Amino acid sequence: MDSSTRNGQTPRSRNPERTKKEILGAALTEFSEHGFDGAKVQKIARRAGCNPRLIYHYFGSKDDLYLAALRKIYAKIRSREEELNLVALSPRDAIIRLAEFTFDFFDSNAPFVSITRSENLLGGQFIRRLPEIGDLSNPLIDKIAEVLRRGEAAGEIRPGIDPMQLYVSIVALSAHHINAAHTLSATFRTDLTAPGWRATRRAHVVALVSAAVSHGESQG
Repeated sequence: MDSSTRNGQTPRSRNPERTKKEILGAALTEFSEHGFDGAKVQKIARRAGCNPRLIYHYFGSKDDLYLAALRKIYAKIRSREEELNLVALSPRDAIIRLAEFTFDFFDSNAPFVSITRSENLLGGQFIRRLPEIGDLSNPLIDKIAEVLRRGEAAGEIRPGIDPMQLYVSIVALSAHHINAAHTLSATFRTDLTAPGWRATRRAHVVALVSAAVSHGESQG
């Protein structure tokens, strides 16, 4: 085990939690840049500044390290969504806030977008091994359903909106321009990565979601 000291910090062998955190951070970067198949344990170790043996010691295998990375990125977004406290907001404000947050989270969290895209290319084979992600995620849909029920009762939200459909639509509106940025930019000769274009896109997405849920509006 590597017991070297870096920058006067506690030796790795005496601070396993710090070492595990650094390894996981390096793994998130490597998996987001190269996907599961392209990521290499040696490169992760180099990024973390540790011996590859420590990765196997703390995480068991490349598969298990990837599972830990998936668990971490989903725990992060679910935790941030919980902080929105949607049930404390007026129904329409809650939906708008969720749309704003989702757009901003995807826009500023490239590893989440990249790793989830990679996992979809893998057919979701790893995320299916993490039932706790479903346990973390289902409460969000329940909260959206409660917001919609309150909005219907108050005449603020149009009736008949499926909470899962609404959330998936918000995700799609917030992510497609990121996942297809290169092809769309080339096709329409417009830089979809430019800050100005992204700001306009954000306003457009929020307006669409607001119109879609507002009472008296047709479904978007």
